[in-house]
Amino acid sequence: MTFSWPRVGRPATPGQRPRPVRRRRAGDLATGDFLRGVLEGVRARLPAELQGLGARQDGSLIKLFADEPAIHFELWIHHGRERVELGLHFETRDADRNRRLLEYVADDLPFLKEALGQGLEAEPWDKGWTRLYISYPLERLGAEEQERLAVAFAEFIETLEPIRREAVGAH
Repeated sequence: MTFSWPRVGRPATPGQRPRPVRRRRAGDLATGDFLRGVLEGVRARLPAELQGLGARQDGSLIKLFADEPAIHFELWIHHGRERVELGLHFETRDADRNRRLLEYVADDLPFLKEALGQGLEAEPWDKGWTRLYISYPLERLGAEEQERLAVAFAEFIETLEPIRREAVGAH
């Protein structure tokens, strides 16, 4: 991935390094198109009982959620680091509830690491939020990567949704 410095039309803030601009490679999709395709692929793979999940796409991320949008599955592309994060985020206004929800889910962390990958982490995050997440390299936004991410994110959601539902019911 190549970057330009500084960003044209947006001067750097004094004392801060300008953010890199992602240059699309031949065959890469625009971020919005890439994510729309991932979301379509995820929807096509989820079982019938998960088809009712709400979804939002904003910038470099997708969120899928049940009753509370603050508790959601998230796919977030980190262009500057060439990585993508798949996560279950607890972002309610109640930091103690977020902590309890994560603790409930993290009780199954050994099983979840076996099912989803050893890189899976559970941690407190920003603003009293918490998250369970795994990240992968993502150098391109091509059709092959779109397909692989749709499969991985659908598996992530299908594996974690029953535990998320139990956690919310308990807290």
